[in-house]
Amino acid sequence: MKYKKCISVLVLFLLGINNTFASDDDRYFQAYSQIIGSKPDSEEELTALVSDSDVLSEQSSLASVYIALLQSMLDHPTGFEEYKLAPKDHLKDIKRSHPALYFRHNILSAYNLAIQEKWRLAHSTIDEVIAFANDNDPELYFDAIATKSIFLARMGLIRASLNSGAKVLGELPSLTEKRFFGDGAIENMELEIGLNMSYLGENKRALELCSRAETFFYTRPLSSPHRYYQIALDCQRRSLENLGQIDEAFDMLEKYTEYATSIEDWNTYTYGLVLKIEYFYALGKVKEAHELIEKTESFISLLPTSYDTNTYQISRFKALVEQSEFERANALSALIIDNLSDEYSSPDLHWAQFKSIQSSLFEQLGNKEAAISALRDSKNFYQSLYYQTDDRKELFSDYYESALAERKLQLLKQQHELSQLELANSNRMNLILTAGALTLLGLLALISYLYAVQRRLKREQETLATVDTLTGVRNRRSLLGAVQLELNEAKSYKNDLSLVLIDLDNFKEINDNYGHECGDDLLKAFCEHVSKSIRKTDTFGRYGGEEFILCLPNTSAAEAKEVVSSILDSYRKVRITPNISAQTFSAGIAQYQTGIETSNLIKQCDEALYVAKRFGRNRVCIFSQDD
Repeated sequence: MKYKKCISVLVLFLLGINNTFASDDDRYFQAYSQIIGSKPDSEEELTALVSDSDVLSEQSSLASVYIALLQSMLDHPTGFEEYKLAPKDHLKDIKRSHPALYFRHNILSAYNLAIQEKWRLAHSTIDEVIAFANDNDPELYFDAIATKSIFLARMGLIRASLNSGAKVLGELPSLTEKRFFGDGAIENMELEIGLNMSYLGENKRALELCSRAETFFYTRPLSSPHRYYQIALDCQRRSLENLGQIDEAFDMLEKYTEYATSIEDWNTYTYGLVLKIEYFYALGKVKEAHELIEKTESFISLLPTSYDTNTYQISRFKALVEQSEFERANALSALIIDNLSDEYSSPDLHWAQFKSIQSSLFEQLGNKEAAISALRDSKNFYQSLYYQTDDRKELFSDYYESALAERKLQLLKQQHELSQLELANSNRMNLILTAGALTLLGLLALISYLYAVQRRLKREQETLATVDTLTGVRNRRSLLGAVQLELNEAKSYKNDLSLVLIDLDNFKEINDNYGHECGDDLLKAFCEHVSKSIRKTDTFGRYGGEEFILCLPNTSAAEAKEVVSSILDSYRKVRITPNISAQTFSAGIAQYQTGIETSNLIKQCDEALYVAKRFGRNRVCIFSQDD
């Protein structure tokens, strides 16, 4: 949630904006640039500078649009405020006379739609900017692609966000070459991609990018949003934690909270406190967690209610229950219920956590019926999160799928705990009547329950199965779904895309001569080799038997042939077993053409593969209508 709160769609206005801005009326652009150079730090200072400008104080269409761009520097402190826009009648004039300026202003419009969660309109608006800027304004194109990427990240489509940003990452100037960042600045691609990578487990690369961003934003003027620097710190903390470097992660968290204190950003400070408390609990330092809560609870109680203060109060509630301070815990419980009953985004996780702790409180107070009810409520809220996750249509990375599996297994654990509590309650009540008979019934019930859990877990594992069990790569269903997403992306942005169908040469002979175990070793070695040889944005999986599909976005057929030929050359050197080496494969490549279906594209690959085999195998061929 903090991530969603921190990230926002951000708009880059470089001092050297494309000349199309100023070609018709240079004096407006000069006035705009002069105010940018003054680096206003407040709404009042910006208003005074605009009033003092002979040009921008005019009641004209150009002036109103430039003023909207200037206001974007200051009107966006948390990431949830809408930008102020120029009047619609002014925009009609600007669209005709200054289209680049009009579409840059449209990034603000797209962001406002995103704030209202009108995602379809937000995406269509930013797609219009991308379509215009692609051929007319490279800097605006980068900004629009970045905005699109951040929209996707905010929707939770992390892999799609990374893929969108990767299209321009190699072409972007480095941060140090950018000459202006205001509050409306693009959340630079280095930081954004680093942040997404930290969520997807690409921790070393995330550390590199976010560390670079931290250094850059630390020296920015005050008009640069504090949150960029904070996001860079939090990204590094998460990556260090994922790498198991807990001490370094905690040091980064200390730096994070100290900076939040220095700028009096109390929401961020509260978020940092909650993370510290969680670290202490995870490390078994319960006493330190309780001491930190006691030290800070008075101050936090003075802050306005927010997502972060609610998270803190739930941690405090947990500490009171653990310390058996039941009277204070009950009082805080009533406050938390009032706060969570107010409307704000996605409260299910808070309710689930709160109800779980409340169940423990009721159990310690001897109210078993209330304990069971609270734990059941907690399970239902976790179940709600479970279904929210299942409704995603995006294919996430393996890291995300693993996290999803873990979440579902945690849900089963919640169900198991519920049944244990119900069983214990039943046993205690019935023990008064007859211990022996009901103990036997209890054992039978437990065995029946464990059998049911085992069957349920098996069904969950089957549902989650998107990986080929032998090779560890995508299975056919997952593979074709991922390829379809890439084709949709190529169609939307008119990008190149190549599909490769690979068939291992002489695989049947390997099975016949050396046995199926050696054949399995060959399949696993081949998949491991290809997986190490391709990009993170490429898609690879087992199509069936010894056939595999490799999808290469943003890649022409000629470029794909170079990639696959290189993989073939290095694969020949792989030693599978003492008896099996110098293996080869044949491959057919087809380049995506607008309108072609996935099945037809695979058919073209198959025809090219047939040509490769016909000419002796051990080669790569591109589909041609003439073959």
